[in-house]
Amino acid sequence: MSLSKQSRENLLDAILSIADNLNKTENAMVTDLYFQVDMSNGVLTIYDDDDNTMAQATIDEWKVTEQSEERSSIEKTLRSELAQMQKVGLFDKINILKPYMCTLVDEKKESIVDLIYIDDDTLILDSELLKGLDQEMDDFLKYLLEE
Repeated sequence: MSLSKQSRENLLDAILSIADNLNKTENAMVTDLYFQVDMSNGVLTIYDDDDNTMAQATIDEWKVTEQSEERSSIEKTLRSELAQMQKVGLFDKINILKPYMCTLVDEKKESIVDLIYIDDDTLILDSELLKGLDQEMDDFLKYLLEE
């Protein structure tokens, strides 16, 4: 599921408002961000470690009735959008303790999946990054053995 331009802007505005709020504080004590989607109305709420609401955004595409089928699509979309934000350096501007994680949570605020891990030195390998790695390694080994 791809997001409309307006929904992308809403998500970006929510992340930027978190950055603005955290950058106003000298000693950031937040270590993780939690993303919760209310699929009945498409509202994304972002919480800190203490369950304080940091930001909200309405994502029209996430207003659904079949929640179980759409959750994986929302996860992929959020992961993709957050990865894009990381590439442009948005997360480098947030005054937050590193390493930190952005996690998708359910309505009980229980963790569903880790969306992105932010650290200066560490890269978490996920299924998207590892896709096709077996074939690449096999091809590389074959190439080495032929020479």
